[in-house]
Amino acid sequence: MSSVESVATELRSSGAELVTALQSTKEIKRQAFERLDQASRELARLLKGSEQLPRQIVNDLYVTAKILENEAPYSKDSAAVGQMASALYMTFDLILLGESHEDRRPGVPRIR
Repeated sequence: MSSVESVATELRSSGAELVTALQSTKEIKRQAFERLDQASRELARLLKGSEQLPRQIVNDLYVTAKILENEAPYSKDSAAVGQMASALYMTFDLILLGESHEDRRPGVPRIR
């Protein structure tokens, strides 16, 4: 299994755990989000600069962020769930731009 495939497996697993708990019991599984965030950041790092993207994996990330955004108003901590969605959207955007989080350093100007 390639690195991208193993990261995709973790992304799907932790995303499903987070979303299922949020939708069924409104519980926020922060550890599942941490694993999801780490997997998505690793995915961005692995795909950095790629001309072709694995559509299904990138879509899984987007759909998970969209579910979190939609569930936020109904969760026990809507601000936290909204921030989780925003973090995933940021990673999704970076993947589409061919960048990773390491390219975005606070306080350092970006010159292309």
